[in-house]
Amino acid sequence: MTDPRGDRPDGGFSPRAMAAVVVCVTLIAGILVGIGLDRAFFRPRHGPFGRFAIIRGGPNADSARMRMRADFARQLHLTPDQQARIDTILERRMAVLDSIRKTTMPQIRTLIGATQAQIDSVLTPEQRETFQSLRQHRRGRRFRPDSGGYRP
Repeated sequence: MTDPRGDRPDGGFSPRAMAAVVVCVTLIAGILVGIGLDRAFFRPRHGPFGRFAIIRGGPNADSARMRMRADFARQLHLTPDQQARIDTILERRMAVLDSIRKTTMPQIRTLIGATQAQIDSVLTPEQRETFQSLRQHRRGRRFRPDSGGYRP
């Protein structure tokens, strides 16, 4: 087996070995960032709508919010006055969350796009094609036409 330090008199790594290490570390970091962002923002946490599906909005968000509020009121035995006051609080917070989402989602999409571009730059043309096909296949599976709900 050859020593990665090669025949360098100073005992340092060869430029080729160092470049390979940098490429591998960048690839792994990009993959981990992509996975982390995907799990944090695009995957449900609990149930068919996910923990954050209500925050994200979408076709079933309103009915999910209504169910959540009804469950909340039932479990805490809220009076109608308490329920109305909590509904007001939640409506105000949802407006704030929506504005945060509108400003942060473009940044997140930009970061994901940059990560994918970096990964693409490391792949061969054949691997790039396969990677793009896998991403499209995954995107197509996220929503089920029969339920309208989010699916990992």
